[in-house]
Amino acid sequence: MLETSSKRFTSICKLLKAFGLNQSISFLLRAVADMASLLAAKLPGSPSKANDAVDSDTASTDMSSAADTVKRRLHEIPQEVGLQNMQLLFKKDMLNRYQAKEEDYNFLLKCEKFFAEYVGMKYALAVNSGGIAISLGLEGIKRVFFPDVEIAGIRVYSNAFTFNAVPSACVVAGFGSTLKLIEATPELTIDTDHLEACIKEDLASGSFAPGNMILVLSYMRGRVPNMHRIMDICKKYNMQLLEDSAHGYGCSFDGRMCGSFGVVSTISSQANKLVNTGEGGMVLTNNDALQAFFIFSAGSYEELWKKHGPMTPPEEVALQYKYTTVNKSVRMTNMQGAMMLPQLSVMTERIEQHNSMYAFLMAATTEKMEALSPGSSKQIYFIPQVDALVGPVYDSMQMQFRKSDGSVADEELPGLNAFLKDMQARKHGIAKFSDPANARNFLSWQYLKPDEILPDALPKTRQNLLNVCDLRLLCHDTEVEMDKLASDLVECFKFHF
Repeated sequence: MLETSSKRFTSICKLLKAFGLNQSISFLLRAVADMASLLAAKLPGSPSKANDAVDSDTASTDMSSAADTVKRRLHEIPQEVGLQNMQLLFKKDMLNRYQAKEEDYNFLLKCEKFFAEYVGMKYALAVNSGGIAISLGLEGIKRVFFPDVEIAGIRVYSNAFTFNAVPSACVVAGFGSTLKLIEATPELTIDTDHLEACIKEDLASGSFAPGNMILVLSYMRGRVPNMHRIMDICKKYNMQLLEDSAHGYGCSFDGRMCGSFGVVSTISSQANKLVNTGEGGMVLTNNDALQAFFIFSAGSYEELWKKHGPMTPPEEVALQYKYTTVNKSVRMTNMQGAMMLPQLSVMTERIEQHNSMYAFLMAATTEKMEALSPGSSKQIYFIPQVDALVGPVYDSMQMQFRKSDGSVADEELPGLNAFLKDMQARKHGIAKFSDPANARNFLSWQYLKPDEILPDALPKTRQNLLNVCDLRLLCHDTEVEMDKLASDLVECFKFHF
């Protein structure tokens, strides 16, 4: 316990150093008192009940007690510091980023600087959602790279398996009529063979000129394709890459951070993401002109663009966009920055906890299935990453139920719906991707072209989503929660399959 509490004390000190606030001394004293009480405390008791929510993006496996030191370190302390930061902003009337006249209280700029450095991009700009970040990214690419090309002449490709905010963002940016959905692989990544086939078909038809193409690549559920192949395709066809890293920040490929491959990348800090500000996102780039466009689009006016510190593009570039860019008023608030900043100091540890607990969950489920019946573990298939070069962030679980011999079923397995209801009754927010009402199923995207929103339009994607179940996990899950989840999975499997 002493060693654990010492680590927590060290984490608190790191947080305070990141904030640079003298006012945090009072919090430090309270934290020391809290640590002293932890030394006298017993180990965490029995789990509490989870939230009743069923949606896989707002539900989780949370059953931990308030005394859980992992939860305290990775969730509660950042939350308390965030609340303290917010109170300070209220007192100083610095809720808007441009009101932050004192550098210590410009939490939003600190967060932008962190993510730019973390991902490996020159610039980052915080906005009010990951979806609007994608839209701004597309509009910016059009403005900077295709200024003389009509939108109808620019082809946009994107994943057929992703959250509906991604295709929606393409529509919002004006690319609804030229959006082409690309099939998903069994590993739930974009199918690069299908992507290249579609590019060749478009070029052969003459519908789109060489180079007038954008790939909006979504790392849905942290699933990362072979980025060497992606970059080869982009280079071969002179295609611009926008990375939707809403589920992918913290992930890497061959040692390079996801979000650093494209001309634009975006993240989300919406609820249940690795970093949670309720709503919010960022758009990142290395391009001066794009950053200028993003700053003015987000809602900078008059001379406020100069208040972005190291995230400010050169003046001669900024002035090209100052009077010619529509103000969409989509800035993130400094209040959200105040919530975000404490979480950044524990983000790496959150990733480590996620990955460790995911490995524990897989091992525990396999062991319990084999105890149930030797060989039965092959009926629950935890979907792996597509390539060993992927550095994952397992903040969610995707598993596929298979036939008794371990082969993939051609139809939905009997008992799946009953299994899901039973798991949901046990307070697990698990869902199936094949449900037409699931926002991650392309069949629910009826606002797109009708001929592309049919089951047979994307047969591989439809097949690869069959019998695949999805559950978000928490950064402060422990072996207690994971063992309970594994037991519930196996018990419900036994009852319904």
